[in-house]
Amino acid sequence: MSKPDARSTDRGDLLRTTATIAVIAILATAPVAFLASHGQPAVAALIAVIAMQSWIPVGITATTQLIRQRRRLAAAHTREEELERRVAAGAALEEQLRGELVAARTDPLTGLPNRDLAERAIAAASAVAAPLTIAFADADGLHTVNANGGHAAGNQYLKAIASRLSHAAASVSAGAQVARTGGDEFVILVPRADATALRDAIRVALVRPAIVAGRRMQLRVSVGIALSSGGNARYALAQADAAMFSAKRAGNQALIYNADRDGVPELDGTRPRVRRRDVEPDRDTAARATDGTTPTTRLVCSLDEAATIANALWLAYDRWAAVLQTEPSDSAASPAPAETIDVTPTAEGFARTAAFAEAELAKYVGLARRISAAIDAASEQS
Repeated sequence: MSKPDARSTDRGDLLRTTATIAVIAILATAPVAFLASHGQPAVAALIAVIAMQSWIPVGITATTQLIRQRRRLAAAHTREEELERRVAAGAALEEQLRGELVAARTDPLTGLPNRDLAERAIAAASAVAAPLTIAFADADGLHTVNANGGHAAGNQYLKAIASRLSHAAASVSAGAQVARTGGDEFVILVPRADATALRDAIRVALVRPAIVAGRRMQLRVSVGIALSSGGNARYALAQADAAMFSAKRAGNQALIYNADRDGVPELDGTRPRVRRRDVEPDRDTAARATDGTTPTTRLVCSLDEAATIANALWLAYDRWAAVLQTEPSDSAASPAPAETIDVTPTAEGFARTAAFAEAELAKYVGLARRISAAIDAASEQS
């Protein structure tokens, strides 16, 4: 029985009990009142005694039933209120859990889905062999933004990139999804999209500067794009990742995956070893870059960067060479006024400075010559 039906039944029982008591009262008092009004008080009293003996138990029973019915109705109302309270509390808890689940799968900074949802979407596409275009984007220059403007500026930088990538994805397909999968990494998933169209949309979205920490700043993002073609979407993600690192080496580009340029990922999705940080040191190159007296660390840079380093070393060399050419002055020949302090280096102090300058000179000239030779050799090969 439903709650409205049970409530209606309780109310009907209560009304019937009340009506019974009223009928009993009428049957008990009507004859007595009639006889008393017609001058027969003795008969009226006798009938009243008989009525009391006959109808009082019935009245007591009816009254008891009335009280019980009222208690049942009050208890039913209490149970109903408690049930409604529990239902409301359950609904509130369900809504809270749903909100917490959404928050757990949402990046708190950008409001984008996080890695978990991106992985689920990729797994779902792979399970049904649905074609999926994947773009892997990496924000460049975040460390510099953090260093110059603080982490608040870095957060603004990431939010601006997230907004631009979302706009680009939405312009290609209404079903596109952008997720922040790492600190400075984003993934764009677009079903049945043309890779060229997605690349062009991303380039257009990033061409305008953004306002970061009150300053106009160019958003620098390296993007790699690959198409699963109804196959393994996770493998397409690895291809997009490899293309992204080629884009980073080219300098903030958006590139579509090319096996000849980007390498072929392993079947488990691991990247091909083409990135700078994955390249193992070449022993011949390491031998040319060291004098053999200290441990070596491979430094990978462009020829322009190497030339800048070499120029800085030659400038340092010139500075220390100038120090060696300085002659000590004779402080006795030109006595300083009594109220001044003579800071002119003595012969002994100059000897110590010269020894240090010679050591620095040898260090800088040796390193500059080795780097200059490496630059010349690389230039001849290219």
